[in-house]
Amino acid sequence: MSQIARPLSRQEAKLVTRQRLLQAAMSILLEKGREALTTGAVTKIVGVAQPTFYVHFPDMEALLEELATDIVDKLRKSLREARQPLRGASDVVAASRESFRISIRACIEHADLLRVFLSEQYRPASTLGACAQTLLGDIRDELVADVAELPFTAGLKPHQLTLVAEGIVSLILQFGLALAEKRQTDEEAVVNLLAHATMALVMSMPRG
Repeated sequence: MSQIARPLSRQEAKLVTRQRLLQAAMSILLEKGREALTTGAVTKIVGVAQPTFYVHFPDMEALLEELATDIVDKLRKSLREARQPLRGASDVVAASRESFRISIRACIEHADLLRVFLSEQYRPASTLGACAQTLLGDIRDELVADVAELPFTAGLKPHQLTLVAEGIVSLILQFGLALAEKRQTDEEAVVNLLAHATMALVMSMPRG
């Protein structure tokens, strides 16, 4: 016998509306960009009056902060998982290639979110821009820690490791989006390029 769905409590209904507001804001960001994101546009999609928005968020920046935090967590989790093969690997070359492969696929999976963040990273005064810079900085710093453990980076100074990590992160993001947008179609060729580019970056650094 089918169960009759019980009515939502007031608190449950409030949480549902809040989530719908966040989802509507995300859809506007992905389709039209930050400039189109207004309380009126968000509430129109959800089908509620504008005053309802302010029941859940004091202003648009508060919504963006919550949205950006959720995006950052998703992207950071995916890219952190991509670095797992590097840790304690006996075959560093194979592990590096696998790490690049996973990273590229994570970029493809989250391509829409990455586009939003990459377009906002040069606006550090904005909520999304500040979160984008934080995300990219965290990814770079975590990668520095991993790269420092690899045998072929022995002798590199901290600022050199940071430079290498910065280059690797930029290449991963750009080629990941290129594959997502079908501007590139050969994933293995991209992985090969990333592996060779990393070695070239490392070997170009003076030791001592």
